[in-house]
Amino acid sequence: MGKRFNSTGVCVSQKHYMVDISNKIEQIKKLIDNEFYFTINRPRQYGKTTTLNEINNKLKELYLVINISFEGIGDIVFEDEKKFCNKFLKLIIKELSFVDKEEKERLEKLNLEINDIEELSEVITRFVEGAEKDVVLIVDEVDKSSNNQLFLSFIGMLRNKYLSREVGKDFTFKSVILAGVHDVKSLKIKIRNENEAKYNSPWNIAVDFNIDMSFSPKEIITMLNEYAIENSLLMDIDKLSEELHFFTSGYPFLVSRLCQIVDEKIYEFDKEPWTIKDIHKAVKIILEEKNTLFDSLIKNLENNKELYDYIEDIIVRGNVKSFNNDNPLIELGYLYGYFENKDGKVNISNRIFSERIYNYMISKLENDYNKTGICLGQ
Repeated sequence: MGKRFNSTGVCVSQKHYMVDISNKIEQIKKLIDNEFYFTINRPRQYGKTTTLNEINNKLKELYLVINISFEGIGDIVFEDEKKFCNKFLKLIIKELSFVDKEEKERLEKLNLEINDIEELSEVITRFVEGAEKDVVLIVDEVDKSSNNQLFLSFIGMLRNKYLSREVGKDFTFKSVILAGVHDVKSLKIKIRNENEAKYNSPWNIAVDFNIDMSFSPKEIITMLNEYAIENSLLMDIDKLSEELHFFTSGYPFLVSRLCQIVDEKIYEFDKEPWTIKDIHKAVKIILEEKNTLFDSLIKNLENNKELYDYIEDIIVRGNVKSFNNDNPLIELGYLYGYFENKDGKVNISNRIFSERIYNYMISKLENDYNKTGICLGQ
């Protein structure tokens, strides 16, 4: 079976056409080699899980990499300290069964029924101390639980172990990577009693993650080259990659989905060289389709009237707004991947988002006009 473009779930190089992100992986490896703890917080479907998988593949010979996810483990786990601690270790044991069976068996022997985060910390100490390689922990979808005090206590424990390790008083993970939409570093945990409003970040040891995870035109070229070679096609790949970037600004899902549409819908049966017009056709198709990214976009706008009104003021009314990341609405829009800072002004991050949101908001305005009895078109 030949390769295909993928816009759902993790991308695997043996199955899918992929952008070469080796330069990004090398930059992340340097952070891990230097024993940094950090958060990869990027919008939905921005290639986080694929990047974590590539990191795992890059490092598995050098380190013992434990790559787990909080996706789908249920909310009840985060309501009870004992349940959470034991579930966390079970996730690690399950991962080790595919990575290193000897280390899995060793952890199982250490993993007596534990009751709290302090006992979990002791298990981590003994496991890391006895491991043959340095241990790297990757946790995806961490913000599934980020509003929970228990989770904040857990990452606070990781912080304390990191600080103790730095002065030679503990054994813990060489590096910890937490991945999700929200920046765990910005979460706060109470450090005084209920009547005092003093808070502290439980993840203030983390270094900033400033690696650009969007696809540049040069990176998009690597995926199109692979496709063209496998299908024996002569295409103007430089121009095609520039056009894809023009509409998407390198948003990974949008780049992959446009390519998928051209390959599977426009040239479903007979593969032919792509043209700029094919990219335009794909843009028209994606603007009219339902997909999980657009569903999430609409849901976020519907659930936050202030954000909706703010974006409507920009897109529909054409008002210019200064970019200030201390503004909660701008920070939220940036977090979701809807805003960018363009010359000090708030700009919608890519043309597809801008067009999709505009069409959606104009359609809702038409609903309001109809309710007032105004006859559209007169």
